[in-house]
Amino acid sequence: MDFFSRQDSARRTTRRLVFLFVLAVLAIMVAMNLVAWFLFGAQSGEVPSFGGWMQNRWFWLTSLLTLGLIVLGSSIRWLQLRGGGKALAKMVGARQVLPDSNDRLEQRLLNVAEEMSIASGTPVPSVYIMDEESGINAFVAGLETSDTILVVTRGTLEQLSRQELQGVVAHEFSHIFNGDMRINVKLISVLAGILILGQTGEFLMHALRFGQIGRASSRSRDSGGAGIIAALFLLGIAMMVLGYIGIFFGRLIKAGISRQREYLADASAVQYARDNEGIAGALIKIRGSSQGALLENRHAEETSHMCFGQPIRMNLNSLLATHPPLDARIKALKPDWQPDQPSTTRDAPPASGEMPAQAAGFAGAPDALVDSVGNPSPAHRQYAAGLIAGLPAPLRQAARQTHAQSSSRHLVLALLLTDNHDHREPLLQEIEATLGTGQALEVARLMTPLGQVQRRQRLALIDLAIPSLRRLSDTDAAALLKLMKSLIRQDQQITPFEYLLYSLLRKALGDSSGRDRRSLRSWKGLESEIALIVSSVLDAGGEAAEKQQQAFEAAMASFGFTGVRWQAQGFEAEKIHRALSRLSRLSPLLKKPLLTTLADCARQDGILRVEEIELIRAIAEHLDCPMPPALQQ
Repeated sequence: MDFFSRQDSARRTTRRLVFLFVLAVLAIMVAMNLVAWFLFGAQSGEVPSFGGWMQNRWFWLTSLLTLGLIVLGSSIRWLQLRGGGKALAKMVGARQVLPDSNDRLEQRLLNVAEEMSIASGTPVPSVYIMDEESGINAFVAGLETSDTILVVTRGTLEQLSRQELQGVVAHEFSHIFNGDMRINVKLISVLAGILILGQTGEFLMHALRFGQIGRASSRSRDSGGAGIIAALFLLGIAMMVLGYIGIFFGRLIKAGISRQREYLADASAVQYARDNEGIAGALIKIRGSSQGALLENRHAEETSHMCFGQPIRMNLNSLLATHPPLDARIKALKPDWQPDQPSTTRDAPPASGEMPAQAAGFAGAPDALVDSVGNPSPAHRQYAAGLIAGLPAPLRQAARQTHAQSSSRHLVLALLLTDNHDHREPLLQEIEATLGTGQALEVARLMTPLGQVQRRQRLALIDLAIPSLRRLSDTDAAALLKLMKSLIRQDQQITPFEYLLYSLLRKALGDSSGRDRRSLRSWKGLESEIALIVSSVLDAGGEAAEKQQQAFEAAMASFGFTGVRWQAQGFEAEKIHRALSRLSRLSPLLKKPLLTTLADCARQDGILRVEEIELIRAIAEHLDCPMPPALQQ
């Protein structure tokens, strides 16, 4: 199953989640009505049939109140989490690791996350640590790849070797590729509604015992209020019992959705690293640790389906556990493993500064480029590690600095100037007028080491800078994007790299939560958008007009469009952006043939140039398809 099939499967899982939630809500409403039916009969001294109860106005009132509470609970949690990964990190009390941290263990974690991100073509996530947790666990969260966070426990940092840590991070990245991340956040909101009845019952019992209701009960014993107090007491007990029903259904839903996806994530992690020892070693250490993967955090129940290991104690492992048994997971990774066999992983050093050789273009089949989407290989990881280590130290430091006069911001502006050799002075003057002389000098200073990097290394610098840039205030982020837009437009010509740079940062710093998510399941009505994108890719290749026309007609025919003529228009960024905004709504299974066709168009002369790869990467980014670096085949 490739990336596109896994994404399609994730969408079906979302629909199944809605179905299971509706069933759970109906079951809770029936249970709540049974309680109300009994209390009504006990209070009135006459118990109607349940069919008769369904005709009573109290049946509808009970049903509406129950449904209202569930919707309220889900809505409150969704409002808390609509901020994406950062909101969830705040909820669990995790501390963000600064990109320029000097702590050895934290720096090792950051390096592993950076390597996996660049190898897979995804933005580097913001990294957080749960300092109070000694168990071995981790999770990723976010509503978009642009706001992804990676959270690990202190026990993970201190107990795992680098090889094991790579296995855990690869496992968590596979949840991003498999489309699990957004589902997991939604699941927290859904289950909050199911659990709210039990929480309401606990609140009611607490109020009866210690609050105003409890004090009122002692004053009302001689005034006929004892019956009401007794009814409230029974209602509180019943709602607490219903809370356990909610927990049961919640765990059942999580188990049904999460368990097989954990096996898939384990297998994907091995595929990315070609190393089963790392992730297996982490699981073996969890198995042999007294704390295991358990979390003490009060939100462990809510987040259990997101974690690398089972974070809560379970009595009915076979039915309600969100994760398969540890022994089964280890056996799936290492069939010859024995329970008394310890972990044999090593704390391997990071990559050296030598960058693996790569030609200026990609000579493999277009299918290979598209098949790599969401499927980074060990070669990609090795290449990414060497790419990072091979960057000049001043550029690595600038990308990771997080102080107020952010060097990561200066680096982005300097990268923007690399495509404007003839207009650098006017652009630097505009930067000086906007940010001041000191910051303009910082941008100019970074231009010198940037002259030493190869073109393909620029994307790695962008990825490295994103976590630091995310720390900008909303005002500073908006000002940076506004300045970039002005600089890009100054020479009246937008290059594919400028468009890619701006698109990546706009997605990382902007808000995409309000975009239209209605899925398009056919090519119908998309002729003009596809024609524009295909024309842009062909135009970037610089082939003769006759060959471009032939390739254009063949590409359009593959989508069922005939009789469409191609006219060279240059790179029209605004039109391309609008077209991609609509094409991003394509179902995952339609995105694959689109990207394959574009790669085929770019490679019609037998090679994919770096400029063409940058354009295809920008298109893939808009389509939410993480594209790894293009390696020579």
